[in-house]
Amino acid sequence: MKKLAAFILLIIGLSSTAQEKVSIVTIIDDLTVRWDQTAIELKNYRGIHNFCDDEPYREETIKLLDEIHHWDTTLYFIVKEKFDTNQDKEAAATLSDIEKLETEYSTENFKNFIKEECDALKVIEEHFDQETVKKFESEIKKFEKESNKYINSITYRIDIIDEHVHHLKLDE
Repeated sequence: MKKLAAFILLIIGLSSTAQEKVSIVTIIDDLTVRWDQTAIELKNYRGIHNFCDDEPYREETIKLLDEIHHWDTTLYFIVKEKFDTNQDKEAAATLSDIEKLETEYSTENFKNFIKEECDALKVIEEHFDQETVKKFESEIKKFEKESNKYINSITYRIDIIDEHVHHLKLDE
């Protein structure tokens, strides 16, 4: 009897959850926060090193980018319809920013970039020892500066799209 009652409660809970409508704005907000946290982790040597060495973390990050691109594509069609209806300037700017994110900062481009970064990191780590710590630190600083440019560009694009979404008032 207890099992049946628990099962019924589970079914009721699942059906009420399925009926709740989550807005695109909420989804974009959540993805933006998740990316911003990931980007912070990737902004230094240790973060990139962890990404390169930790397969589950790497897969989780790639999955997050895939989700971002999926929802940005969905958002693109929603905003395109709004733009086609009223030629809204905010919608036009949003479409432009989504197009840039989807082309220049695709998941595939990120994978190519990060592979180069992991390869560069491996070279740095293999060629320096305790006697050459100063040179190692210098190489790491150059490495971090280069990788930060790319990570910051992705973060900027994701954040600006999130801002656009709030200005467009898509939930109304």
